[in-house]
Amino acid sequence: IEIMANNCYNFIQIEGSKKEIKAFLKLLKKDESKGQNSGYDIYQNLIHDFGKFGNDARWFDIDVQELNETEISIAGDSAWCPCLEIFTAISEKYQSFIIRYEYDEMGCDFAGFAEISQGNCNDNCFSYWEGIIASQGESDAMEMVINNELDCYETKEELIESDMYNAFSKENQKEILENYNV
Repeated sequence: IEIMANNCYNFIQIEGSKKEIKAFLKLLKKDESKGQNSGYDIYQNLIHDFGKFGNDARWFDIDVQELNETEISIAGDSAWCPCLEIFTAISEKYQSFIIRYEYDEMGCDFAGFAEISQGNCNDNCFSYWEGIIASQGESDAMEMVINNELDCYETKEELIESDMYNAFSKENQKEILENYNV
């Protein structure tokens, strides 16, 4: 498998007051009369409204889903890194927001999650597999490995030396080996 180190996957859960969620959703609407018809355009709107951020991605293809009156999710790929600075600024403006921001970029070997509220960002970044385990839990990460990752290793030795294998507990390493040999 060849992975291009470019796309960072983002999943953002935002909870807040009805009033603030409704106001924020207005910023996440595409305005086709202005030629805005993609998730990239939504991100440009956010940059326009909240300022430019040096460490944030140059682009983010945002897909917004309104879950209910007080909760939305945002998912999509961004360039190279998560957009933590802009979502920290958003949380400063919308004080009721509690933001859980999960991200991963396998090609650059990082993954993690951030808890953001009231202008504060608690970022927890790890190597890729350590971050997947930290954000999703070891059992969900195990399911991902067993269903999708074991075919990537040509030999048992290659598997045992991998960062993926070594990120798991001894008990789960044993299960990974059992599934590899199947």
